[in-house]
Amino acid sequence: MEESERVREVIRKQVGDDWDDEVMSRARFKALSGQRSDWEPTYLFWRDLILSVARQLGLFIIKPSHLNNQWFNRGGLTPLSLDRVLFEMYNEGEIVLPSVDLVDPTAGRLSQVFTRLTNSMIRRSRTTTPQLLMSQDRLILTSLLKDKAVEVVKLLSECHWTSSCIVTMKRFQDICGGAYEASALLSYLSAQGKARYLSLSKGDFIEGVKVSLSASSVPSISSLDCDVLHLIWTTEKLQQQLNVIDQRCQTSRKSALACLNSGNKKVALRHVRQLKLANESRENCATLLNRVEEVLDVIASAESTKKVSEAIQIGAQAIKENKMSVEEVQHSLQEIEESIDTQKQIENALESTSLYTVDEDEEGIEEEFKKLELDIEVNSAGETEASKSAESLIDSLSNLKLVDDGLARTPAVQGTVETIRNNKTETPVLETA
Repeated sequence: MEESERVREVIRKQVGDDWDDEVMSRARFKALSGQRSDWEPTYLFWRDLILSVARQLGLFIIKPSHLNNQWFNRGGLTPLSLDRVLFEMYNEGEIVLPSVDLVDPTAGRLSQVFTRLTNSMIRRSRTTTPQLLMSQDRLILTSLLKDKAVEVVKLLSECHWTSSCIVTMKRFQDICGGAYEASALLSYLSAQGKARYLSLSKGDFIEGVKVSLSASSVPSISSLDCDVLHLIWTTEKLQQQLNVIDQRCQTSRKSALACLNSGNKKVALRHVRQLKLANESRENCATLLNRVEEVLDVIASAESTKKVSEAIQIGAQAIKENKMSVEEVQHSLQEIEESIDTQKQIENALESTSLYTVDEDEEGIEEEFKKLELDIEVNSAGETEASKSAESLIDSLSNLKLVDDGLARTPAVQGTVETIRNNKTETPVLETA
């Protein structure tokens, strides 16, 4: 569906038949004049319509010229109030100017702070007019920019299980919808402390973004981050090469088959040789890609191990400060494991009964349920006692107050408690949330 058709669809849904009503259209298409109480309903109408259309199109950046010439052009009649509407939206913070309100995300942190201060002074000193806004090439809708930033972080969270991630600039641009959109989003996320730009030069100039996927701010860029970016960039290049080789293999295979069908065995043999060389090249490329991905997996596992180690240290400190002996902890953990094991046995029994179909013998189904009830009665006493011990340990760990070098330790302890609740391992360990 073309953009103009989608815009008309949104207008029909939001405005209805009033859009074609001549009397209503004349009132809405007039310029805003008089006191605010006189034109505020018209302003709210156009503001909400602009936001609705942009949201439906998946845009947070709009072009003022499109509003008049494409979005709201009604048979050559265009709204005379759009410049004033954009001006009011700008004054209320619903629109920002990229050149004034956003900083270059590729600049250093100090440079970004200085630019924000400078732009803030420029914005206060100069008078922004409706005509100036209409002459801009692009305007950014603040609310939709924030929504898009949340969406981007959510998409990255679905592909990464760590608290932060690193992606190449190309990947970030693809997620954001383009280079200009990526720059605006990176500027916004950087201002919020949720993203950082990084780059390196190793033969090729490589750009990337480090994004926080948790509620905390994104950590500073380290040398390891640069190495990870280089590895990720390498995997993307290798994957691109594999795609090219696959296309080449497909072409050679089709050509060989066509030549064989036409009886030209000599040419078909040449295509088969090309196919063989392409397959060998693909194998080498795939092997290298697997090695690079293995290195990335090792790095991710090392990061996880580090967090587990920190959690174990926190747990040890908690036990020490709460004056609990190791024997008490081991005994409580054992009871928790027995409780979990009992619960799993019950769940397995329930799952086994759910596998019966309607066509099976009803007496057999009743017999299974009787056995299940008997198992529940036998295990209920031990389960209740283990649950009390588990809750006692959980409450004891949850009430601790720990501070270490500015790090919030209590949430980590709570995370270990949740892990103890939900996971059964052969050797109990404390894990981070």
